[in-house]
Amino acid sequence: MKGTSVMRTVAAIALAIALAIVSASAASAQDYYAGKTIRITVPTNSLASGYGLYGHLAATHLERFIPGKPSVAVSFMPGGSGLVALNHLYSVAPKDGTTVSVISQDIATDQARNKPGVRYDARRFSYIVRATSNVPVHMVWHTANVSNFAELRQREVVTGAVGAGGTHNDLPRAMNVLLGAKWKIIGGYPGGNDVRIAMERGEVQAGISPATLFNDQLKPWLDAGTVKVVVQYSDFRHAALPKVPNVVELADNAEARAILKFMVALSTIGRAFAGPPDMAPEALAILRKAFDAMLADETFLADAKKRGADIEPMSGEKLAAYIGEIVATSPEIVARTNAIAEGK
Repeated sequence: MKGTSVMRTVAAIALAIALAIVSASAASAQDYYAGKTIRITVPTNSLASGYGLYGHLAATHLERFIPGKPSVAVSFMPGGSGLVALNHLYSVAPKDGTTVSVISQDIATDQARNKPGVRYDARRFSYIVRATSNVPVHMVWHTANVSNFAELRQREVVTGAVGAGGTHNDLPRAMNVLLGAKWKIIGGYPGGNDVRIAMERGEVQAGISPATLFNDQLKPWLDAGTVKVVVQYSDFRHAALPKVPNVVELADNAEARAILKFMVALSTIGRAFAGPPDMAPEALAILRKAFDAMLADETFLADAKKRGADIEPMSGEKLAAYIGEIVATSPEIVARTNAIAEGK
């Protein structure tokens, strides 16, 4: 009986200690952000951009899910196609969890390609969560007489492209070089909407748009058969277009698959949130839990749907692993990618 009594006493003490630890942890989480302001930097100067949209969504809803109820505000930090915001987050931002950023979707490929202005190591950021993927898809106007990839290898299609480089130019060019497609690229359009207007006018026969637009803005075109989506620039199929092949699965050899996977990494990274390197572990844990709860919240999801924002979460841990994989892409694959982008 005496031994049983001692065991019960030990168990009671252990339980009391565990409860005290839990209580102290809860109190600590409650106190950590009390009276503070979390600044969400976005690499643009407008809430109308994709980055701005997701930054503003978080600023609107995140406070409800963080103990201590800190205020949350958006801060614009445009420049360098996202590099200004990333360099600031890497070297200047406080590490106490009061500054996070909607990171550039090119964070990994820019580093691997030694883009001028990169002053960070993407593997060291404190990744919180990805809110959604961002898959560019290539749509072809109904008069082009091309409805799938096989026909694209047989008939030339004139596609409009934004600017002189980047996704709208590089990915169709890669399809031509690696997959035998026959895109004729007409670059120089100011934006994606200008390309879509050019399609309506008959100036071009095709253009690239985010898959997210086919949930709302471009759905009438798809439903009416005005356009057909022939390829997704990703290494997975977007939920909105499950029957459309992704560009990586169209490749028939390992080198082409590796190059294309590297080039479409932006699709998987999408709209994601990260903090600076070596962020306080307590802050990172609180933020990950808060973002996970927010992204599953019915009120948040209703607001996201109203604004036309996809939600396809990926954990911070998985996002960090994926970015590390892209940064580690072999120099040979990176060099081949650069050559294709340069038209060589």
